Amino acid sequence: MCHNPITTKDLNRKFRVLRLLAVVQTYHYYTMMQMNRQLLQYDTSWEQAEHLSHWMNILMPYKASSPTDFLHDKNEVSDTVLTHYEEFKRWIIFAEGIGITEKTLMAFCKNVDHFQSAFLLKVFGHIFYPDWLKALYLYLDNGISKPELQNIFVEYSLFTGKPKPANIAAFRKTVLDIEKNISEITDKQIYRSFRKIIP
Repeated sequence: MCHNPITTKDLNRKFRVLRLLAVVQTYHYYTMMQMNRQLLQYDTSWEQAEHLSHWMNILMPYKASSPTDFLHDKNEVSDTVLTHYEEFKRWIIFAEGIGITEKTLMAFCKNVDHFQSAFLLKVFGHIFYPDWLKALYLYLDNGISKPELQNIFVEYSLFTGKPKPANIAAFRKTVLDIEKNISEITDKQIYRSFRKIIP
């Protein structure tokens, strides 16, 4: 059986996907960590929980909600923050192994949080994109077929909970936005370091 040789183009594509995956996963755990930290600052009353549950049942009738869904144990939330932090650090180490520094990633996360870059990543992309990028890597590595890849590239409707084909154009635009922002941050950091050496 004859195998096609791996080309430089193939390797570059896989490396590009790995870099994107590292950035997106780092942002995912960063935002989950931040959300849970914010949750620790609030105490929800039973009445507030009932109100939130009522509106969730109107907005998402396919997903039954009860007031207990909106009440939280602070010890459990603290454990969740710690778990997300550990995953966040794990992805930072992975990213540094492929040439993206922690300093760059932190600046990127803050840019996204302040709506200065990759808006769709903040809204819902950090939930879907990691699975899409993992699938894309597997496809480029001949681990899955094109139909299998297409089955993974789906979004779930907020209102019906049903899957629909992913908006590839929006994903591509966000990918380019992520790469551009990482490049700009890196260039600025190199320039600042250079200015310290040669004012």
